[in-house]
Amino acid sequence: MLRPVAPRAGAAPAAVAARNGAAAGNGAGAGQKTIMRVTTQSKQDEIGLQTLVGDYAEKGTNHGKKFYQKTQKIPGHEDINVFLYYWDARDGADFSGWWFGDQVGGSQVWARCPQHGAAPPRVGWKVPWDADKA
Repeated sequence: MLRPVAPRAGAAPAAVAARNGAAAGNGAGAGQKTIMRVTTQSKQDEIGLQTLVGDYAEKGTNHGKKFYQKTQKIPGHEDINVFLYYWDARDGADFSGWWFGDQVGGSQVWARCPQHGAAPPRVGWKVPWDADKA
């Protein structure tokens, strides 16, 4: 389970822990790119959950919403990038929502939340993306 929180203007990056999942806190001042920290309290590495944990920087927009890239490299897998991004319903409802994947709109994805808010949602994440429930 993942639980990002909405951006807070002027705040320092914050970690917000979620039970058995990951969470993100973020903040940015005027003219600054948003920084988000994804953390977890889970004792298990559910299908690479640790791949998602770390700091994310705003990189642009996709389908009308900001997307973010993990700033740290994954030990032993330095060539893998991790993105948090939104995908609209152009490919159907089952493929829309917020995603963690190795590229924006790519086929390698780790988690999905079918919500459509302006920022990554706090609840409703599925890890892996096609799990029966969040």
